[in-house]
Amino acid sequence: MSAIRGKAVAIAMGFGLFGAASALAFNLEMPAGAPASVRMTVDGPVLVTPTGMTLYLNSNENTRSERFAWECTDAPAPLAGGQLLGAHPQIGHRYLKSCAQKYPPFLADADAKPIGDFTIHKRPDGSRQWAYRGLAMYTSSRDRKPGDRNAAGANNFRGGIRLATMAMTLPTGLKFARRADGLVVATTENDRPVYTPRQGSRVLLATAGGEEFKFIAAPAIASVDGDWSIVQAGAGLKQYAFRGKPLYRAPAGVSDAEIIAAGWEPVVVHEAPPRPDAIGVGMTLLGEVYTDKKGMTLYSYNCTAGGRQGRVGVSCDDVGDPAAWMVAVCGDGKECARRWRPYIASAKARPQGDFSIVDITYPMFTDMRGTLYPANAPSVKAWAYRGKPLYTYYEDERPGHMWGDNVGGLWGSIFNAVQVPGMSAIQIEP
Repeated sequence: MSAIRGKAVAIAMGFGLFGAASALAFNLEMPAGAPASVRMTVDGPVLVTPTGMTLYLNSNENTRSERFAWECTDAPAPLAGGQLLGAHPQIGHRYLKSCAQKYPPFLADADAKPIGDFTIHKRPDGSRQWAYRGLAMYTSSRDRKPGDRNAAGANNFRGGIRLATMAMTLPTGLKFARRADGLVVATTENDRPVYTPRQGSRVLLATAGGEEFKFIAAPAIASVDGDWSIVQAGAGLKQYAFRGKPLYRAPAGVSDAEIIAAGWEPVVVHEAPPRPDAIGVGMTLLGEVYTDKKGMTLYSYNCTAGGRQGRVGVSCDDVGDPAAWMVAVCGDGKECARRWRPYIASAKARPQGDFSIVDITYPMFTDMRGTLYPANAPSVKAWAYRGKPLYTYYEDERPGHMWGDNVGGLWGSIFNAVQVPGMSAIQIEP
């Protein structure tokens, strides 16, 4: 373990990486009359409707492009690739909802006018739809209440649907990143979190193997707003701070655990939502995954129909979707029920964070041409992650096993282990 020792700030560090001037924008206020507002989340600053429902952008519908054409419409999803050869998916297509049903367009009122980054564009049916920085805006049928972001990061739409995050400018060399503990400020150089001394009583530098923490210097002409500020770093130099906490870049030779033990903490923008007691975390070859109470890996089912290069595809794994694709993975409904067992929630269980409780059919798929959750079929209350039901797999014999990961793959239908969000960059501009 590397030795860490503290010493008072005495010399300038870190100018090379952060020397360029930048005007920071971290004000979450929208102009008066804007159709959307901003809510800070663990996924970044997300645009929401006046009722608080999450908004999404379609990267394939860039209204500023000369090639712009509407892709998310009421047209049926086309069969593609192996789906042309499979009897199950061909049957299922007739019951599948359209993209516009999955992702209702965010429509403008009759008297609405463009404002700032928000523009209005006429859809094929004559309605008027909002776009943000040129990209068409949608809500999601997966989201049931304000704050839900159930379509984020899921394999729901092969046409480029993603969260509508507010465009903002960070200091050169910094970004937002998602970690298990929440949304943090990190460096673009090595993806490591930015750190600040705990309690903020003294500004310290730490050394490890001859390398020191380097404060993130602010140019003399830098301007800031919102949660960003500029503080004195000593010797007449200036340093960026976030919510009053001075920012430092950690040396490569020190682990995160050592840094925290030495009195430092990452700069957390938004804490990760809590998870229920029924949901655990285990280590596998994939990294950390969510588990049941016994430590067994949890899986979700992911299905996209009609998606291929240059064409739109829609999800086929929502409540009410045809069971044909999942049946195709197993061969028949009874075999699916034997292999994939819903993680049933107890009678006292309550939703928490990204985890909810949903009613699903089990045993499932009594009729492959019917729906995923037939109204007249036996049902159970199962745990779900961001709206997707969670399952265990029959071949997993002990914690750490993940034999069910990537099972499927035919006709756009697959099961995946549900990974704990790790270090990953957050897209903050369209």
